[in-house]
Amino acid sequence: MKSDRGTIAPLIATYLALILLSVFGSVAVVTALVAVNRVQGTADMAILYAHDRSVTAGIPNQAQLSHEIALFLQKAPSAQRLVILSTAVRVKAETSTLRMCARYQNPLGIGVDSAIICRESKAKSFLVP
Repeated sequence: MKSDRGTIAPLIATYLALILLSVFGSVAVVTALVAVNRVQGTADMAILYAHDRSVTAGIPNQAQLSHEIALFLQKAPSAQRLVILSTAVRVKAETSTLRMCARYQNPLGIGVDSAIICRESKAKSFLVP
């Protein structure tokens, strides 16, 4: 009977490849979640800031709202790592809506920079009788 002598190198290489694949996949998912939350948070804060400053008697002024959103997105630290591609502002009665599309600039340099993330936020006025 012959004895088979081999190496376990292919087995080790396979396990190492699976470990690396799972680590890189996990990092990509976490980075994407951070990017989405950053865009959503910035949109939420922008609409709240602008809505608060553009409301008169419970109704927001469309022109003032757009101006305040642009001002917020230029100055806010939360918007510094975002490349704002588009903003759409809509006012309907006492509700302001902001739809913002942006790219997140990842400080780690791991693959989400090219993703376009669009989020929508709303703010509503309530008059106290």
